[in-house]
Amino acid sequence: MRMAVPTGVRVDFGDLWHHIRTRVMAMMHVWTFLIAVSVCGIAFGAVVAGELNQGDTAVLSNAVSHLLEAIGQHQLARPGALWWQRVISDGQLLALMWLFGVSVIGLPFVVILIFLRSFSIGFAIGFTVIQFGWKGLFVSSILIFLHQIISMTALIFAGVFAIRFSAGILRQAFPLHKLSLQFLQYTGLFVLCGAVLMVGALIQAYVAPALLNGVFLGG
Repeated sequence: MRMAVPTGVRVDFGDLWHHIRTRVMAMMHVWTFLIAVSVCGIAFGAVVAGELNQGDTAVLSNAVSHLLEAIGQHQLARPGALWWQRVISDGQLLALMWLFGVSVIGLPFVVILIFLRSFSIGFAIGFTVIQFGWKGLFVSSILIFLHQIISMTALIFAGVFAIRFSAGILRQAFPLHKLSLQFLQYTGLFVLCGAVLMVGALIQAYVAPALLNGVFLGG
């Protein structure tokens, strides 16, 4: 299917889709690997959450209870402050992944970052569900999963880009005269991932607390 645009440039969406599909399929082994790492991290985090001693369990249970109480009584920090805090945290992780991608020895560290982020998600969800039962399932679904499904998708995309770029440098696949262009494209893709992370932070700061308070806590 071809569409004429006002400038007279003809866009072939069939060729565009084929190009995108080809690029994705070429890195399918990386996608599969990073998704598997994420699943393992989530599972391992949930297992560790179930093996905590009573002291740690009590401390974390009190922290979650205080969080729910603060949400119910509208005592959380302003959504703008929560959003900015999450953006800075996710932005630092994304910047670190970008740095590993442009370094020759950064490949394993990209995988470690994905695993650690997945581990924290699995731990948080596992602990909340184990300690609070069905209530914890609802809480983790709204406060954790809703935001993290977007953030993890962006981070996995960024991980694929980082591994591809780093591997290209190792193989010397980028001609020297094209390296600057590839670097700009690589950085641009990370900027897009950063925008997606900002959307995820928006959901965590504005949507999740209101949804949890209105639907579940009855406030």
